[in-house]
Amino acid sequence: MTVRDRIVRYLTSRRNLAGSALALAGAGLALADPVGLGGLALVIGFYFVGVLAAPSRSAVRPYGYDPLQVERALSDEISAVSGRVPPEVIVRIERIELTIRTEILPRIACLPPGSQDLYLIERTARDWLPTAVERYLHLPGDYVSSQPGSRGWTALQVLVDELDLLDAEMRRVAEVVHGADMDRLLAHRRFLNDRFRREEASG
Repeated sequence: MTVRDRIVRYLTSRRNLAGSALALAGAGLALADPVGLGGLALVIGFYFVGVLAAPSRSAVRPYGYDPLQVERALSDEISAVSGRVPPEVIVRIERIELTIRTEILPRIACLPPGSQDLYLIERTARDWLPTAVERYLHLPGDYVSSQPGSRGWTALQVLVDELDLLDAEMRRVAEVVHGADMDRLLAHRRFLNDRFRREEASG
């Protein structure tokens, strides 16, 4: 994360917003009853009270990481490699990003704490996918490996295969999430059926 990113993140954080709100209140009091430099001290003091009182957004991470950081890592990766990799690569990266961002992260609470799938999501976005692309970029695009087990594949073919594996795994996780949602829907239907049958029986 760059210095600029850290500054932007702090400026939009709960702590800065809470401190700024209290600082404005302190400024209002200072204007209502001007006390010179004491007014400035009042504003600064109110700001730090707000900063210290506000809870940190990252204090509680039930998934072991911040899902927003996962989404940001994928977005940053797409921006970083756009124009540097062939179309078939960027299409696969975007497909993985779309699956995680639209199908998995909004329903990530469906996965139980400590689930292996939570680990797979984070590692895919912040390690395995970027590492695969980075290693590809270190080789000539038409490089053909003669290593045992490579089957004479080019660097591009190896990368595409890796991305397809990651894509398939994220699709599997998405199905797990959708399945959990479906289980909840069916459980609710059973509850309603049971509820209305009881009312009919008692009526």
